[in-house]
Amino acid sequence: MSTVPMTKLGPSPVTEYLRRVVADLREVEGGAVNTSIPELANADPSTVGIAVATVDGALYQAGDTKQEFSIQSISKAFTYAQALTDRGVEGVFEKIDVEPSGDAFNEISLQPDTGRPSNPMINAGAIASTSLVRNTSHGSRMERILRLYSRCAGRQLRINKTVQAQERRAGDRNRALGWLLTSRGIIEGDPTRALEDYFSQCAVMLNCVDLARMGATLAAGGRNPVTGERVLEPPVVSDVLSVMSTCGMYDDAGRWALRVGLPAKSGVSGGVVAVLPGQLAVAVFSPPLDRHGNSVRGVAACERLTKDLDLHFARTERNGHSTVRAEYTLAEAPSLVRRNEAATEVLEEHGEDARIIELQGDLRFAGAETAVRTVREAARQSRYVLVDIRQVDDMARFVIPMLGRAAEQVENTGHHVVLIAEKGNEHAGRLEHPMPVFTTRAEALTWAEDRILEEFGGGECTPDKVASTRSELLSTMDEEDVRRIRAHTEPVSWDAGATVLRAGQKFNGVFMVTSGRVEVSRRSPQGDRVELEVIGPGMSFGEIAMGTGLRHLVSFTALSDVTAQRLSPEAIAQIEEEDPRLALRWWRAVGQQAMLRIEERWRQRAGETHTAG
Repeated sequence: MSTVPMTKLGPSPVTEYLRRVVADLREVEGGAVNTSIPELANADPSTVGIAVATVDGALYQAGDTKQEFSIQSISKAFTYAQALTDRGVEGVFEKIDVEPSGDAFNEISLQPDTGRPSNPMINAGAIASTSLVRNTSHGSRMERILRLYSRCAGRQLRINKTVQAQERRAGDRNRALGWLLTSRGIIEGDPTRALEDYFSQCAVMLNCVDLARMGATLAAGGRNPVTGERVLEPPVVSDVLSVMSTCGMYDDAGRWALRVGLPAKSGVSGGVVAVLPGQLAVAVFSPPLDRHGNSVRGVAACERLTKDLDLHFARTERNGHSTVRAEYTLAEAPSLVRRNEAATEVLEEHGEDARIIELQGDLRFAGAETAVRTVREAARQSRYVLVDIRQVDDMARFVIPMLGRAAEQVENTGHHVVLIAEKGNEHAGRLEHPMPVFTTRAEALTWAEDRILEEFGGGECTPDKVASTRSELLSTMDEEDVRRIRAHTEPVSWDAGATVLRAGQKFNGVFMVTSGRVEVSRRSPQGDRVELEVIGPGMSFGEIAMGTGLRHLVSFTALSDVTAQRLSPEAIAQIEEEDPRLALRWWRAVGQQAMLRIEERWRQRAGETHTAG
């Protein structure tokens, strides 16, 4: 087995796609940077970065993803999560409603009857959320808020003191909201400390990767995919994502739900995070904002990804099970071809050089990402990767081109990817990069074994033709015994496609193949034809019927032109009568080969069982 460095494979097709998106976004114009504080007003409007983080820890990024920016209003979603954790859903609901307001994010408005802010994503609701986070023996309110953000991001984040001071100086409108909340009993007592903490939480610095990781923690139900830490409880995450769905994009929430269809939150620094629960999060940073206060390129990026990758909640995977049904090596599940001793030794030594990946369910972006990542990792370890898509129910249009691109990258390293798909599969027809396609796993496994034998074995491993005395059935007998048995045989042949023997047919002799290939098959209880194995030169068939009432339980078909030496029932009877000792040695050889074949079949069945889970 040879290992290929990941750098030699090149960037993932997902990364290549994100790079194309970033290049297109740089051409998008419009919007203006926020000027509420100098740090925001001085932002570079040309900056664009995208990061995608999955719930199993994968990360893809393109553009200016290392550029730090202040979290601003994106903080509201995570502080709301901390408030829910501290006070419970009913305790928070008493102070903050969860209804879309239709107002701008900084509108000075409370519900007339209750005095509650409409939701926690507008400034009034966010200040109320901050006030509900407790000071505890484990840290002050702001320390606990910063700790939560850092745990979600998977690294220690920091407060930018300059941004914090500027937010404080420009915070009169928010102070008015704070005192208004106090006047209605939403904030109890002086709101000054809560306001100071609100200014501080908006000044926390992060980059696109941090924001994507934070979003992925929400997508994973509150568990950080990288650290594995349980940061938030699933019910809290469910409540937060629900509010993000209806209120996270302010007075543009309806259009966002239609065009993007993901829970999201934006900030006036130009950040946007969108979450696909159970699968991934997308983070975008680009400072120019639209009239709603959302990043122009951030919105465009999310609309593009949703359209290209079917991320909208109404079009994602129906299935809840894993995309990768099974992954195993050739050593664990060999082909159906019966190999000679030399070939078997080579395949046992190099069985790790071929790897089979079975995919299942609906393949949209999350499933495709997992599939491509699995294929690339498998190709680092094995020369041949066989991707079986026969159990895939539905597949987005971009999946096969993405797999094709991964295959092309693998080919450039000297390794190979092949596809296993049912005949006439419409998805296989979309391949842009030439890739071998097989209709059965047996065919693909045989192909991989043949390639391995060509590379590591000699001519004796895959002979096109053998002498009539070179049968595995006779391999344990001495030369004189072989000569005497050979004298009782007769040559026979069949054209490609011919039926050699049918199931139920009476025993018609033992056949020792000298050239060509014979397929062994049977009918399932449902009437389907099931391929059992393939027999080549140097191997034999027919002898099993001697122990099953002298009738064949399986059928034999010539896959190519076949020649063989036949030891007829009459010839066997003659040997038994004329030379019982030779007959005994013959039967002993038959018994030994039968046991070897049973052992080989057990090994194959173990591989089939391995894939069935």
